[in-house]
Amino acid sequence: MWLFYALLGPPFWALIHILDSHCVGNVFDRPWMGVITSSLATAVIALVGLFLLPCVDWLLPDWHIIALALLAGGLIQLGQGFYFQALEKTEAGIVAAYGNFTPTLLPLASYFLIGDVLQPWHYITIGVLVLASICFCLIDVSRQGNCDSIVLMLTASMAQVAAILIEKYVFMHSTFLISFMFIIMGVVLSGVLPLLVVPSVRKAFSDNLPKLKPLAPLFLGIEVANVIALFLSQRAIDLGSPTLASAMETTVPGYTFLLTILLLYFKHRFGNEEARYKLRTKLVLVGIMTAGVMQIA
Repeated sequence: MWLFYALLGPPFWALIHILDSHCVGNVFDRPWMGVITSSLATAVIALVGLFLLPCVDWLLPDWHIIALALLAGGLIQLGQGFYFQALEKTEAGIVAAYGNFTPTLLPLASYFLIGDVLQPWHYITIGVLVLASICFCLIDVSRQGNCDSIVLMLTASMAQVAAILIEKYVFMHSTFLISFMFIIMGVVLSGVLPLLVVPSVRKAFSDNLPKLKPLAPLFLGIEVANVIALFLSQRAIDLGSPTLASAMETTVPGYTFLLTILLLYFKHRFGNEEARYKLRTKLVLVGIMTAGVMQIA
C-alpha cells in the first residue's frame, strides 16, 4: 500500500518546484520569502482543516512524541529555506535533481540509526535512479550558480533525512493523522517565527507585500499541492520503508522536466526555455527513471 502513496507524490512535488521557481524569479524580492508565504498559506489551510477535527479520533501521543513531530516540521521548513535559495541559482528541474541527495544519504542513515536493511537489488535500483538524477545535474545550463545550488541542496537534503527518520519514529508511536497535524504545526510555527521575532524580516516582507497580495490565490494553490504531496510522502513513510519511499521521489526531476516542457507550450510564463536544452538526453533519462521505478514496484 505504501507504493500507492509514494507514486502519487512526485507529480505534485514537480508542480510545486515549477511554481516555486516562478515565484522566486518573478515575485519574491528575496528567495526566503517563499518560506513565509508557504507558512502563512499552510496556516490558512490548517484553519479550514479544523472543520475536520470532529471526524478525527483524538488520542494525543506522549509529549516527547509531540515535540519530535514539531521538530520534524521545523526541519522540513529549514530544508525549504535552503531549497528556495537554490531556486534563485538554477532552474527547477536541476534543483529537483539535487534534491536526490536525500535518497542517496537516507539508506546509510536508515541502516545505522534504525537498522533498515533492504534487498541488494533495491540498493542497485536506487543507485540507478540517483545516477539518472545526477545526469540531469550534469546538463545544467546555468553553470554560474551550479556550485552554490549543490551546497544549498545538500544542506536541505541533510535536514530532510533527519526529518524523515524522526517522522518514522513518530508514526511508530502515534496515529498517522494526529502525527501529521503536529508536523504541519511545526512547519507553520517555524516558518512564521522569523516574521514575528526578526525586525529586518518583517520590514523586507512588508516592502514585498504590495506584490504578494494580488497573488494570494496562487500561494494558496501551491500550498494545497504542497500539503497533499507532504501527506502522500509521509503516508508512504508511515506504511513502508523510509528508504524505498524516498527512492520513489528520485523521479521528481523527470516529472519537473516534462511539466516544464508542457507549460512552455500551454502556459508559457510558468515554463523555462532552459528545459529544451539537450531534450533527447533528458527524455532518455526519464525513461531510465521509469524503468527503475518499475523495478522497485
